[in-house]
Amino acid sequence: MVALKFKSTADIKIPKILIDQVLGQDEAVEVIKKAAQQRRHVLLIGEPGTGKSMLGMALAELLPMEKLADIIAFPNPNDENMPLIRTIPAGQGRDLVAKARLQSMTMFKNQNIIVFMLVILAMFAPLWVWSYYSKYGNVVAAIMTAASLIVGMLVLIGFMLSLNLSRRMDNKVKIPRVIVDNFKRKQAPFNDATGSHAGALLGDVLHDPFQCFSSILKINKIEDGKIELVQIKKELDNLFNSYKNKIHKKQKDNYEALHLPKNQLIVIGETNGSITPVEVLSCNRQNYNGTMIKLTTSANKEIIVTPEHKIAVWKNNKIDYVESKDVREKDEIVSKAEDIIIDEQDIINTYSQEQQQLAKSYYQYLELKKQNPSWGYKRIATKLGVSYGRTRWWWEKNSAPVPVQTINYLKNKGLLPLKVDNPKLPLIAKVLGSTFGDGGIFENLNGVFLSSSEREAVEEFGNDLIKIFGNDIESNYRIIEGGIEGHSWCYQNTNRNIIRLFKALGAPIGNKSNIELIAPEWIKLNNVFEDDFYGSIFGGEIGVSQSILCGARIEFGITGSDKFNRHAFLNQIVDYLNRRGIETTKRIYSYKRKTNYNSKIFRFVLSQRFENSQKFINNVKINYCKYKKEKLVNAINEFRALKKNKYDELISRGYGAENVMKLLQLTPKSLYMVLNEEVIV
Repeated sequence: MVALKFKSTADIKIPKILIDQVLGQDEAVEVIKKAAQQRRHVLLIGEPGTGKSMLGMALAELLPMEKLADIIAFPNPNDENMPLIRTIPAGQGRDLVAKARLQSMTMFKNQNIIVFMLVILAMFAPLWVWSYYSKYGNVVAAIMTAASLIVGMLVLIGFMLSLNLSRRMDNKVKIPRVIVDNFKRKQAPFNDATGSHAGALLGDVLHDPFQCFSSILKINKIEDGKIELVQIKKELDNLFNSYKNKIHKKQKDNYEALHLPKNQLIVIGETNGSITPVEVLSCNRQNYNGTMIKLTTSANKEIIVTPEHKIAVWKNNKIDYVESKDVREKDEIVSKAEDIIIDEQDIINTYSQEQQQLAKSYYQYLELKKQNPSWGYKRIATKLGVSYGRTRWWWEKNSAPVPVQTINYLKNKGLLPLKVDNPKLPLIAKVLGSTFGDGGIFENLNGVFLSSSEREAVEEFGNDLIKIFGNDIESNYRIIEGGIEGHSWCYQNTNRNIIRLFKALGAPIGNKSNIELIAPEWIKLNNVFEDDFYGSIFGGEIGVSQSILCGARIEFGITGSDKFNRHAFLNQIVDYLNRRGIETTKRIYSYKRKTNYNSKIFRFVLSQRFENSQKFINNVKINYCKYKKEKLVNAINEFRALKKNKYDELISRGYGAENVMKLLQLTPKSLYMVLNEEVIV
């Protein structure tokens, strides 16, 4: 046999007859039947819209219910890494696991009862021994009693060891696990991960063309930090004209698809229930001759889609995707105003499940009271399924649940719903950024704070909060002086309404070393938001030191554990700096802290070229830390003066400009900056 070598799969020649076997409806059916008879897996590959998901769903629906089975993994006594896999009828897996768990709990029950009885006998044995041997004299009685006490202690120790062993053995009992659970299922499970989901509407996949929307609709496009409402047709025409050589085409229905370059198109989308910028990865279009459905919401928003297009609808407090042809009047469609960052529900979500349910009941109470003025609090309580005391408190005291009180407070301050055009958003972004650096929110949510070696910085932080929330929060703040010689200050404010707003906006809670950090997506909506947000992070976390090469060395470092490393967070910061024209090292370094070996320091360094430091000073803010910016400015100015004097000296000695630049390690751009003595602001 001759060994064949290929550099890649592209070198393998595929005969046409092989392709002919799987093309065409009849041939495909025969291939699938044969694969099913041989119990083989079938991989469906094809362009979006060919019906792969529909075929999978159909197969799942056709599978008889009695064929469903639960798959259970049993512990293997011979090799714990190779569990024993068994199948049982659907729905019996949970019962089997429950029985195994009960059996493990009662394994040592009888043995423990016997040992417990022996302990009771051992405790009373010394009394009986003393009374029995007293007739032989006190010495004999004392010796025998001491012996019985020793035996009793040994029995007690044995009992304790038995309990400990029982617990350990109980922990080691291997309970089977349900791998595939078909409890109460009426058809085989099928998970569709393509065009039926909301993400497909934003272009993260080339989605099913049967699920399309009209080209006359408009989308919110983000460009240069501004939001612009554009018609889909106009935007697609521009994209397809710009990348004509990259279009995937099909003659049927004039179908065209295009994979977009990175960051080519950013639109307003939704992530985890909040408005966020979303990158469009691909787009497609085709001619459609058929029925279209127009849905109009109570807010007079319209969307025109095909009948098969999935629409997100609230059902039983959960999101369910329903085909547009099945959407009925008064169905509650999941939507969010395009200009809203957070709303009332986002604030409610920061509270416990109990408080969330209480807030929901309260709003239902208000609605029922409004619709039925003649109803009393008892009738409303019965309708809501809550206690009379609850509605009586709302009725007589007119006291809303805590989440509703927070919402009302923020509404009065003009902060809810928080829209992208709110004039306070730059300040909010500035304060939010500080919570990722030297500030934060206590884990028990009883304070927001900022620590600094500069009293002016914490006072500025407090003044910013007053500008956002008003003078009434001054009664909740204090500034604490710390350090052996009073070299640090900490501003704290205990107003819970402030804390809930920043929690909803994405502020980290508690010890940041033990949680994941990620910059909120909404700050990308505007360049000003980004500048203020990252400026506050830089104020707390950048390090500035003297450098012979450029006058200043700038690095950014933050702590984290192996479990919560900081690469994703630092990459967000690096991306921001790169978009501002500032170069950084490509690699993110990490090393263990000397004082705490359970955490690491993750850092990156800015390019030490002179013009890079100049750009950082001119293009990036440094908030809540005046001395770092002054140190950086002084370092660069000293460097400029040093280089200029050296340049003048070498020129006077007859050196050419190019030789001087090489000797001083200057680029033409940095030399221009040195000679013209540009003022740093």
